[in-house]
Amino acid sequence: MKIDRTKGFFNAKKESDKKAVMDIYGEIVDDKLMDSETSAVSFRDALNEFGEVEEIEITVNSPGGSVFSGINIANQISNHPAHVTVNVSGVAASIASVIAVAADTVKMASNSMLMIHEVWAPFMGNHSEMRKFADDLEKINTTVFNSYISKNPDIDHALLKDMMSQETWLTSDECLELGLIDEITDANKAAAKISPEMEAHFKNMPMLGGEHFMSKYRNEGTEQPEKTEEPTADDVMAILQEIKSDVKAVREKVEGKDDSKKEDDPQPQAPQNSFARLFNMQTK
Repeated sequence: MKIDRTKGFFNAKKESDKKAVMDIYGEIVDDKLMDSETSAVSFRDALNEFGEVEEIEITVNSPGGSVFSGINIANQISNHPAHVTVNVSGVAASIASVIAVAADTVKMASNSMLMIHEVWAPFMGNHSEMRKFADDLEKINTTVFNSYISKNPDIDHALLKDMMSQETWLTSDECLELGLIDEITDANKAAAKISPEMEAHFKNMPMLGGEHFMSKYRNEGTEQPEKTEEPTADDVMAILQEIKSDVKAVREKVEGKDDSKKEDDPQPQAPQNSFARLFNMQTK
């Protein structure tokens, strides 16, 4: 099987008698229809072609996909006699994160991310069927939860459940702190771009410059810039009252001036800063 990293598809290649490499770029599916997808069957076939290698290196950049196919692939990784290393080069989201942590050694590029969340699926049915479906989802969710526990049995279980319930995006530093990965590698130098299709998969994709999820659990974080004071309703009303008084003073002065006054006489000026204060309160 020829590996062609320029296409970014699922690829597999035996580099030597001892080492094989794979790419998982794209969705995890039950039945592979396109080259950009990875199924448990295609993964199994690739392992069979490798034969008895001692080392397998897998590069992952995937938004996730089918839970059961992903769990199957993760089990194939964890049960394989070779030493398996997973390199997260961009994102390992959803079930792809389960595949990643199944490896003997998990590495993440310093600018990559890993996303964990609870299992979800569309469903239609009556109240009894929906109640059973919810129970089934909870059981399936437990299998995903246990996959992370297998990587690090000492992880805080309550924290992990909370992170999964919120669809949490983790940086490489946070993953290392949680014990979900073993090593952080140098950042990828290629420019990153998330397609609208990939973004549509998730509800809490982080924005650049957003707070790291873990900081709120450590009760710490980077120092925030001082916030400018927002004007209150009382502030605005006070300034409006000043403006009203200014306008009244100008009107009285204009109405009371002598009609014989020369046209080139200086015109009365409104006291300054009332409007300026109204529209520049955040900079005062």
